[in-house]
Amino acid sequence: MKKIMKTIRKHRVKSIILLVILVVLLTISFSFGRYIFNIINDHILETRGFYFNSSVLGVNNKSYNIKNWDGVNNYTLTIDLNNKKNDFLKTTDDIVYEPYVNCSSNVVCTLSKTSGIIYSSTGADSYVITITPVTSLGQGETATINTYAVSTSPYSQTLYGTYIIGTTTANFSYYIEDEQNSIFMTLKLTNSLTFYEVEQAFDQYQVGDNISLDDYNELTDDKKAKCYSAKVTLSFNPNVVNLDMTSNAYKNKISSTTRIRNGYNYVDSLTFKINATSAESIIFYKTDKTENFTYPIINQTSVVNVSVVMAS
Repeated sequence: MKKIMKTIRKHRVKSIILLVILVVLLTISFSFGRYIFNIINDHILETRGFYFNSSVLGVNNKSYNIKNWDGVNNYTLTIDLNNKKNDFLKTTDDIVYEPYVNCSSNVVCTLSKTSGIIYSSTGADSYVITITPVTSLGQGETATINTYAVSTSPYSQTLYGTYIIGTTTANFSYYIEDEQNSIFMTLKLTNSLTFYEVEQAFDQYQVGDNISLDDYNELTDDKKAKCYSAKVTLSFNPNVVNLDMTSNAYKNKISSTTRIRNGYNYVDSLTFKINATSAESIIFYKTDKTENFTYPIINQTSVVNVSVVMAS
C-alpha cells in the first residue's frame, strides 16, 4: 500500500489526468449505455405492439430552447401523447400514464392532471404545464422545465423533454397552437404593457406622452384611436395559411396588403393594435391540414412572421 501511495505521489500529475480520463469514460459509457438500453427497450415494446409516443417528448429526451415569453404572464406548454408508430401501427389496448414536471427555482409549474389515459378508440391524449414566474423575468432571462410521462399499463415506458424558455421583447409574447389534421391553427398574442403612448396630439397630450390604463379607459373612442400600446404586423404566405377574415384583428386593422392566388386577392399581411394588458387570438386556415405549425414547441420558425412596436 505504501509503495502504491509513493508511486501516486511521484506521478501526481499523471495520476490526476488518468483519474479524469477514467471519470469521463465512465460518464460517457453510462450515458451511451442508457441510450442503447432505451433503443433496445423501445424495440422490444414495439414487437409487442406497444407504441407510446409524442411529437415533443422522446425516450432519449428532446430539448428545446424557446425565446418568446414576456416573462410576466403565465406560459403554457401542451404535451401531446399518442399510441401509434404510424397510421398503420397502433396499440390496441388503452395506455395509462402519469405526467411529471420539475422546474427551475424562478418559476412555479403546475400540471393539468396527475394521470391520464390514451384510449385505443381515440389514440391520443395530452397534459398542460402552466408556468408562473415567481417574480417577473427580465429580458434575456430563462426558466428550465423538465417533464416526463411514464406509461404504467399495459407496459412501462418513459418519455422525456426539456424546455429552456426565455424572454425576448419585454411585455410581448406569441405562440401558435396547432395539430396535425386540424383544418386551422390559432396564433395567440399577449401584450403585458400597462400603458399607452400618444401618436397624435389631443387635449393636453403631446406626441410621445404616456397615458395610464385608467386614464385611457376614460377617453372617447376617437381619442383612443390616437394612442397605442402595441402595434403588431403579421405577414404570411396565403398559399400556406389563410387569415380568418372575421377576426377582430382584421376588422380593426390599421392596414393590410394582398396578393393574387388563383385569380383572387388574398391577405398576406396586416397591421393592428393590441390593447394594454390584453390578448388576441387569430385563426388561420391551413391549405394542407396534415401540417402541424405549432410554434415554438414543434417548429423553431413561425409560419406567421410577427413584428411589434411597443409603446415606450
